[in-house]
Amino acid sequence: MTKSSVGVLLAVALLGCSSDPPPGAAVTKDVTLPDSPLTRMPNVSLMRAGDAFTLAGYDSASGQVLWGRLSLDGTLTEEAGFALAQPLVGPVFAATTKTTPGDQLVAIMLTSSATPGGGYDLSAIVQTVGDITPAAPVTLVSNAYAAGTDLGAVQIAAGSATTGNVGFVAWGVPGMGISPSYLLLPADAVTAATPSKIFDDSIPAHTPDWDCLATSNGRTGLGFSVVTPDAPGTSDLVTSEVSETGGLTVMTYQFIVVVANCQVVASPGPTGTYVIAMQTSNAIDFAMYYPPPPNSKDPNAGGSVTTNDPVLSAATFGDPLSMPHPAWASPAGGGDISIGLARAAGPQVVRYTYNAIPHGSPLTLRSEKGQTGPVASWVGPDAVYVTYTDQAKTSSPSVKRYFMRLESPATLP
Repeated sequence: MTKSSVGVLLAVALLGCSSDPPPGAAVTKDVTLPDSPLTRMPNVSLMRAGDAFTLAGYDSASGQVLWGRLSLDGTLTEEAGFALAQPLVGPVFAATTKTTPGDQLVAIMLTSSATPGGGYDLSAIVQTVGDITPAAPVTLVSNAYAAGTDLGAVQIAAGSATTGNVGFVAWGVPGMGISPSYLLLPADAVTAATPSKIFDDSIPAHTPDWDCLATSNGRTGLGFSVVTPDAPGTSDLVTSEVSETGGLTVMTYQFIVVVANCQVVASPGPTGTYVIAMQTSNAIDFAMYYPPPPNSKDPNAGGSVTTNDPVLSAATFGDPLSMPHPAWASPAGGGDISIGLARAAGPQVVRYTYNAIPHGSPLTLRSEKGQTGPVASWVGPDAVYVTYTDQAKTSSPSVKRYFMRLESPATLP
């Protein structure tokens, strides 16, 4: 596909004033979740699985996996959990179906192998809604890595189909000339399938020098991505989306900037478009992919990517070290893009037209003391769902967790 750039010369201040236009996004659902060990946990995964979300996290201090089902209107039910000693790598989480969509949580981790010669297994523990204890651990891949592997370099990502029917896990070690592998996870995470790869690594020297393996938003929910270098001073985002039957679609989006610190988020838009936000060494930028025209007669047409750089320069936030990271990118009405920024004072939503002109004023999500935690989000076709913790003004509870639905309509008030 082709790539192009758009220079943005206007510095955008993220400070409100009385003459600001209406916000470019609106909060259409705002719920404070009930206080519990799960909702107090700062780092959680938010996975769409069937007609609700699965909210899951790991408390390393207590050695507990905690999870529950969260409805689209913010009702948390079926809270459960189990003990898990700190694994070598992980855990990361997927959801799958035992009886109803999303009624099983799959915790995936790297563990020491009991096979001769040692090494490390990719393992899973599954708990079903209503069960007090989880099932026995399942070995997904025996000896996934040999003894002596640098465990600090191992990357694992996981998630769930939006239907809740199956989950997935992807894993790999960058810089070795070996492609990341992936595996679909049916009920009980018991599968006879062998892992698949996203790159042909039969010749290691030809395998892209990938990094930043992460779960990504996709139409099926079974999506993950990596970042690869391209021409000097540029990066590519390579996304992989798996169907529930195992089919794989891989897309490469070429930027004119280098992604910094693995901070890149993306999601599909209408009519085959794709919106992407990334952090570079000196700005928050975005890119938009446009598919080839439907009447194109070129069988090799691959669409085009337009990168806007710089959009929010580091100077907007004081300096490069003070830049927030993009927490989500979502299509907004009228062909715009909305970007969620993880800021301590409260997550902030900024919106731009395709050519980086601000559309509406920034929207800052609520916080009692301006001390919010990490943001977990899920981007759907018509809204973004966001959850994060907030240091409360009261001592009990001292931490609150919010759940919100955000919309960015084509027409602002």
